[in-house]
Amino acid sequence: MGFRETQLTGKETTLVDTLNYGAGLEPGSQRNKDSVLHYFVATHDNEQTLDLYLSRIISTFLESQLPVYAGLKEDPNTVQSRFSRHEVPRSNDEGATLEEYLHNVKVNVIDRATRTASSKQIGHMTSSLPYFHRPLAKLLTAMNQNVVKLETASTTTFLERETIAMMHHEFYGSLYPSSFYKHYMHSFNTALGVFTSGGTVANLTAMWVARNLALGPKADVGFTGVDKEGLFSALNVYGYKGAVIIGSKMLHYSFKKAVDLLGLGDNGLVLVGVDEKFKMKCDELEVVIKEQQEKQLLVISIIGIAGTTETGSIDDLASISRIARKHKIHFHVDGAWGGPLIFSREHASKLAGIEHADTITIDGHKQLYTPMGLGLVLFSNPTMATSIRKTANYIIRKESADLGQFTLEGSRPAGSLHLHAVLHLLGRDGIESLVTRSATLVRQMAQRLSSHPARAFQIIHEPETNILLYRYIPTVLRDKVAARAPLDASEDDLISEVTRRVQTRQATEGEKGFVSRTKVQVLRGDRELRWVDTFRVVMANPLTSWEDVEGVISEQQRIGVAIENEMVEEKHEGLKKEKVVMWVGWPLEL
Repeated sequence: MGFRETQLTGKETTLVDTLNYGAGLEPGSQRNKDSVLHYFVATHDNEQTLDLYLSRIISTFLESQLPVYAGLKEDPNTVQSRFSRHEVPRSNDEGATLEEYLHNVKVNVIDRATRTASSKQIGHMTSSLPYFHRPLAKLLTAMNQNVVKLETASTTTFLERETIAMMHHEFYGSLYPSSFYKHYMHSFNTALGVFTSGGTVANLTAMWVARNLALGPKADVGFTGVDKEGLFSALNVYGYKGAVIIGSKMLHYSFKKAVDLLGLGDNGLVLVGVDEKFKMKCDELEVVIKEQQEKQLLVISIIGIAGTTETGSIDDLASISRIARKHKIHFHVDGAWGGPLIFSREHASKLAGIEHADTITIDGHKQLYTPMGLGLVLFSNPTMATSIRKTANYIIRKESADLGQFTLEGSRPAGSLHLHAVLHLLGRDGIESLVTRSATLVRQMAQRLSSHPARAFQIIHEPETNILLYRYIPTVLRDKVAARAPLDASEDDLISEVTRRVQTRQATEGEKGFVSRTKVQVLRGDRELRWVDTFRVVMANPLTSWEDVEGVISEQQRIGVAIENEMVEEKHEGLKKEKVVMWVGWPLEL
């Protein structure tokens, strides 16, 4: 049996028909009862054959736009049944040959995997990637560097520090001269920032730094710091009854993990309300800080968001930074999503104040177009890193350049090469064009929805970045919504129900694309906050076209009509008894 290649059409071919297996990859030749060493000593011919096979699979995967497979059409039990083995094979003889294994992975995993690179997938923060990442990933696997220590990453250690310095300069360059970067870029005792596996660990690292700085050593009472003596002792020494982190209600869920891991508990995360644009209310922030101080609670950090996960909104970072400085509180900006706006001359001003952040989180695998698993936290002051420094006798010694002394994670791949490549090959101008284009396209989509001839949609907010929330409006409520008349709770519930059904139907059966769904609070009247379900569009794929956007909208309208009629038959409360007819006056182009 040779390597098999099953296309989406179901047609099966073998590479035996087209490749020369006499080069060392005979059928069954991967099996060896006595030794597995042959897997570690690949020949040029058999590895090249594997590369050709995998290249065909990758091409098929990337070029098949639909279905997106973001929603499962299969019963979950059917999918689970393909992954039901719980015992490890005792030997290769009981397992599978390499060719059998790869074929099974292709059929059971790849063929039905979500097409995150599809131009029609505009619902999540994953996207198509520059092609150069694929050979770079192979290169990194072959090198297998471990950047925890210099001894296993003799050159990539310094490449990583250079990459961090370039990102640091984008956000803090206006505050520091070139001599600053020459001094600190490769300083063994400090760090301009650290790479992580993603934004969650980056945010956790920032909060770890903030806690240790807030509860550092006090020589006058012989206290050696929270990192040495623990949170309970630290709070007693400093005279606090507890500690909290403050952010808006749009805060990323990673901060729930942070307060748990840092010993603050869920109650240690204090949330401030947001305005109609989903930005933190700064006047309320002042009140909340005062309340914590009156309770004798230490405010470890205030979090500003540069691009919320739900709406893409950006907090007033300048105002928050002034409040943080006033109260001498650590100021962290979660810029995992919106941070790359710093590259856009049109949008960088929205990040005003970020240069005053003590720490900043950035995700490379979002709008910097690196593969998944690449986060970064930047330190405004490189000496901050010493507050979390940990060393060992066999690695990450104090006098070394080992990056592991400042990272939460130990062993790490040299994934910084991916961001290093983006910064060099796309450059500032290239990144700017991508970020600006995405924000422009989502604004155009918002305008299209607002002026839809059928009045079938309602946007929830004016997009500030490239994320948009909107709803499908049932026919019976369109006049009322168009007139901006107040909706009662049952009417909002009806809109949410139809929106949920449309999104689910499009995800599983749609032919034009995919959008995700979320739930946010909106203001009703002067004081009432009401939860509503919405579609959520994330426009980040450089390959997404206006035709893709129109396809999603027109399909949602068609599905919406079908859903409304189904709900009429269900005698759903709030809908008229007669069936809805599809509106058919859509112009070809506006």
